[in-house]
Amino acid sequence: MNITQRKDTIIFVLLLVLAFFIGYNVIYKSRLNKINSIGSQIEEEEKKKEALEIIAALERKLQVYQERSFSTTEITQLVDKISELAERAGIEIETFNPKQAISRKEYIELSLEVPLRCSYDKFGKLLSLIESNQELIWVKSLKIQKPVASGPTEASIPRIDLTVSGLYLKE
Repeated sequence: MNITQRKDTIIFVLLLVLAFFIGYNVIYKSRLNKINSIGSQIEEEEKKKEALEIIAALERKLQVYQERSFSTTEITQLVDKISELAERAGIEIETFNPKQAISRKEYIELSLEVPLRCSYDKFGKLLSLIESNQELIWVKSLKIQKPVASGPTEASIPRIDLTVSGLYLKE
């Protein structure tokens, strides 16, 4: 081999090595960085999608609770609902004692004291109706006084002090 051919071969090999280094460092690494960047963007978008799905689920739950809460802060809706449930249970309510509404950050709690005189069976049915009711109503307190019967033929009906609460969700 002559010297010019060797020079040409060495230059060719050096150009190949130089092209390989340029291709590897400039083209391959920049494309690899771009691929990694796109991969991290995809991961971020998936996290955002998951967060949006969680938010959507929470908004659906909130909507259900909004529908179940009372539409105003007036106690009349709670009184009407308890009256209706008591009538379905076969209990006649004589008085209602509204209590002070308690305002919280997210909701207003409406309380109502209901003195009752009824049998345990009817009272149990009323409690069942209250707890399985669509609206957000629950029994806050309950006091039962043992009936005092003066004779064997007199019906023994307990005196019950029931306090129920309902919720009005703030916007």
